[in-house]
Amino acid sequence: MGLFKDVPAREHPEYTQLRFMAAGSPSWWKQNRHKVLAVAGLLLGLWLGGHHDATPTPCTPAGDSSATR
Repeated sequence: MGLFKDVPAREHPEYTQLRFMAAGSPSWWKQNRHKVLAVAGLLLGLWLGGHHDATPTPCTPAGDSSATR
């Protein structure tokens, strides 16, 4: 590929030996990370849910100082 029309096109000498390579197989983490994160999220949700009180304690108002006088 020449810059000018009077120069004939030719291959670049540094890029004539390039070959395409097949992609390698993904690692175990890349194949299973969605499963690991889903299980970790479920376990974290169960743990947080177990630490939540189902019935809240009733709020008792403080004693009124004007009624005791």
